[in-house]
Amino acid sequence: MRIVVWVLVGIGALVVVGGVVLPLVQWLLGALLWLVPAALVVGGGIWLATRGRRKEVGAARGDAPRLP
Repeated sequence: MRIVVWVLVGIGALVVVGGVVLPLVQWLLGALLWLVPAALVVGGGIWLATRGRRKEVGAARGDAPRLP
């Protein structure tokens, strides 16, 4: 009798994994396919903005007139 219960529990676990967990994992992986490129674009934009800002600040200091 215990073996029958364990077999039914195993089948129930497979149904739960197949019906709930697998679609959830697929949804998370699908979300990652959009989040990773978006994070790269945002991070690259921030990097370019800070890089451009540093060059402007350095150029302004170097072009300042000097006293004789």
